[in-house]
Amino acid sequence: MKCEITQVNGDGSIRRALVDTTGRHDAARWEQLADQARLDSPPPYRPHPGEPVYEIVVDGRAAQVAEGDLIGPLRELARAVLTEGWQII
Repeated sequence: MKCEITQVNGDGSIRRALVDTTGRHDAARWEQLADQARLDSPPPYRPHPGEPVYEIVVDGRAAQVAEGDLIGPLRELARAVLTEGWQII
């Protein structure tokens, strides 16, 4: 599984990270996080000026989510990837 998170901040700066579970000993953890995030039914996209927005892509399934709607398992997945994943420039 590949999971990529792109965070676009209110000032236009971009932060992007990727986790590829191929060959990882903790692949089941990442797959569980992705399943719990339920990208098949993401929250509505409701950005507010100056608020970060996120694009979350897991194996080709994508969702765009504003910071205010990034809650629960979706937030856990985004934070984990941005913290532990490979930073992409």
